[in-house]
Amino acid sequence: MQRRVLESLYSQGGFTLFAISDEDDLPVEALEKFALALNAGARFIVVDFSARRRLDANAPVQTSDLLHRILDDSAIDEINAVDGNILISGTAALPASDSEFRALYHNIKRLEMIAPQVIGIISAEKTENVGNLIEISRALIMHVTEKSIRTGAAFLEDVKQAQKAQILWLSKELPARRTYPKARRSIRKNANATKEALAIDFKKNPEKLAEIVKKLHKISILIKNPLDGVPRLIRNLFPLLLLFAIAAPFFFVTDIDRFDSNLRDRIQERNQLSVAPSFEYTFDGVENIQRIARYAIGRFDAIITNEKMIKNYVAKTLEDNGFGVTSWERGNLNIPPKGTVLRFSRPDEIKRPASADTIGAAWKFWTSVISDSVAYITEFYHEQATATFRKHNGIDVASRQGARILAPFGAKAWTSRDERGGIIIALVRKNDVILFMHCDKLLYLNGQEVMPGDPIATVGTTGHTTGPHAHIVTGIVSKKGKKRIGNVKYDVIDPIKWFYKFKPTSK
Repeated sequence: MQRRVLESLYSQGGFTLFAISDEDDLPVEALEKFALALNAGARFIVVDFSARRRLDANAPVQTSDLLHRILDDSAIDEINAVDGNILISGTAALPASDSEFRALYHNIKRLEMIAPQVIGIISAEKTENVGNLIEISRALIMHVTEKSIRTGAAFLEDVKQAQKAQILWLSKELPARRTYPKARRSIRKNANATKEALAIDFKKNPEKLAEIVKKLHKISILIKNPLDGVPRLIRNLFPLLLLFAIAAPFFFVTDIDRFDSNLRDRIQERNQLSVAPSFEYTFDGVENIQRIARYAIGRFDAIITNEKMIKNYVAKTLEDNGFGVTSWERGNLNIPPKGTVLRFSRPDEIKRPASADTIGAAWKFWTSVISDSVAYITEFYHEQATATFRKHNGIDVASRQGARILAPFGAKAWTSRDERGGIIIALVRKNDVILFMHCDKLLYLNGQEVMPGDPIATVGTTGHTTGPHAHIVTGIVSKKGKKRIGNVKYDVIDPIKWFYKFKPTSK
């Protein structure tokens, strides 16, 4: 990643937390000047999670609203319509569940579209449920005075996520080494920045503090997005680092991060249903039997259907349910009335291909990344064109317009747009990449970190397409790759092969 990309990622927005003890007075004027400077003189947004009530809140939403629902466009427009700086407050509120955290995360990202650098105020007395909030921040400013130094030190000692943050400790006195060893080590990670901050008086010169915090933001970005090229020092120390990496597991116990995923239950459910002899579907008066038939055949046997298969299967399904083959015909489709329940059985009249068992698991995985209960694959990957198939560099998953595309794993998002692929979003990890094309709306921006199960975009018809679907491309990251997304080069591989190569799960 080049330095201009670093500047671009910084300009897209960030979240800074300001932790202060209830014992200390909130320096409102200095805090507002700091927020203004961090936003390059433009208006700012401050969210008070502590309910200190020293801020004159003027937003049409309260802090608790950010936790309980994802703000829609009309709510964002109302906030944006506020004249001047935006202050969000209310009762004390911290995300106590995964759903509240996800809602808050997305709302902060939406607020960053109004004012890129959002400031959050938290109480140093509150250590419960604050960890996730710190994880999504780029910098943690500890406002500490002589009477609150123990409170601030205890906060850092008790909150594991705070110990990993980019901390700015605004006190010349450090926590006692023996009493608060973790807090002291965490503060010393940014000793230079802390030294700079202490050389100025925050209340008298908050603009200078903003310059220091900008550096911490960029350090945070670089940790997740290292610049292209390997520094000479790292190259020289590589053998020692390698030996340390090999030996480390024997000396340090590693905590395994566990992320809840929206995909977990859906994959388990589909695994069970796909081996069941049949399932029932209740029609809404709009859906046609042919679409459900395509889904059913694909789910049972991992087959991409043709018109003859569908015609025969629909006829047999209608007969098995006690209806005539011409029931509810409208042109070439059969559309049952609302409330009609039909049972769809395994298509025994269709010869099950030998590849069904091999492809079946991958089929379930790829249809599960779309939040549409009747998504199905309409075209496989074909490296070269043949007499039977056109060249196709991915797989197509048909779905309803607007269905959410869910991230199957944690990654970094990159977006692009072209005439053929339309709106594109990619998930990039260390070794691989997945692209979703023909999207309707994007829910993430370049460089943002995506959590497993997060909605990243919606299914659409942008680019060259005959109907709503996601064209999914998978690739292996390579410095000599023929394709490029964001700052990553990659080579395309068959999504089915990708599935078995990486053996993805809901985690």
